[in-house]
Amino acid sequence: MAILTWLHTVYGDKLINGIRAGLPGEEIRVHPDVGNPDDIDICIIFRMPHGYLKPFKNLKLISSTGAGIDHYLLDPDLPRHIPMVRVVDADFGARMAEYVLSWVLAYHREIPHFLANQKTHTWAYKPIRSAHEVRVGVMGLGQMGTPTVERLAYLGYATSGWAKSKHEIKGVKCYAGWDEFPRFLGDLEILVNLLPLTNETRGILSKTTFDQMPKDSVMITAARGGHLIEQDLIEALDSGRLRHATVDAFPKEPLPKDHPLWDHPKVFVTPHCSSTPSPETIVNAFVENVRRFRSGRPLLNQVDHAKGH
Repeated sequence: MAILTWLHTVYGDKLINGIRAGLPGEEIRVHPDVGNPDDIDICIIFRMPHGYLKPFKNLKLISSTGAGIDHYLLDPDLPRHIPMVRVVDADFGARMAEYVLSWVLAYHREIPHFLANQKTHTWAYKPIRSAHEVRVGVMGLGQMGTPTVERLAYLGYATSGWAKSKHEIKGVKCYAGWDEFPRFLGDLEILVNLLPLTNETRGILSKTTFDQMPKDSVMITAARGGHLIEQDLIEALDSGRLRHATVDAFPKEPLPKDHPLWDHPKVFVTPHCSSTPSPETIVNAFVENVRRFRSGRPLLNQVDHAKGH
C-alpha cells in the first residue's frame, strides 16, 4: 500500500521530506504522481476539488494538514465512512490568542484612527480608555477561544464568552446556548468569532447578528469563511452599525483581487493566517497517526462527522 500527499507549496519540501524521514518504510507518492489509485490507503491533503478521492477504492485514512476541515466536509463525495484526522497543535490556541489580542489592542488603542490621520498629516488626539472599560466578547470557547478569553481577562478587558454549552472560566462572563445569544451580543463592543463551522453556525456573522450588537461595534473573525455573509458585513459597516472589522477567513479564498473588502476603509484583511501549524507539527501529527493506524491503535484528533469538527 502507499500514502498519497498533496501539500501546501508554501512550506517547500519541508513537509514531504519530513514525512519521508518519519515513515521510512512507507511508499510516499506526491500529487499528481498518483500511480495506481488502488495502491493508496492513506492520504494527507491540503486542498482538493470535489470528488478527488473517488478513485481511491482502498482508502482507509484521510488526514488534513490543519485543524479546519470544513472545506473537506463540503465535498458531497467525501467518503464519510473513512476515518479522518486533523492536525491539532497545543500552540494553536496561543497563536490564535496572539492574533486576537493584537487586533483588540489595536482597536482599544485607536490605531485605525491614528493610521488614517497619518495619511493626511493630521495631528488628531483621541482619548484612550482603560482596558476594563472595553467590552470584548468571544464566540467559541474551545481550543482557540478559551486561551483567548483567559488572556483578554488577564489584561483587564471586560471579557465575555459564548458557546453552545455552559463554561466556567475565571474572570470571564460566560453565556451558553441560543437563548442567551442576544444578551451576549448586547454586552460587548468588540465581537470575536472563534466558532467551529457547523450547520448551526454557518452564516452566523450576518445582519441578524450585527443588528443585535451595540452601535459602533467592532467585529474580528478568525475562524472559518463560511461564518461570514460578506454583503451583510459591508452594509453594517456602511450604515455605521459596525465601525471596523478585521477578517481573516473568507467564503472564497484567496480573496479575489476585485473584492470590495480589500479597499473598504473600515476593513482590515489578513490572508487566513491567524493560527497556522508549523511544518514540524504537521509532520509529527501525521506520522504519529500513520503509526497508530498501522498498529491498530486509536487515532489522535479524529473528526466527528456528526458534529462537523
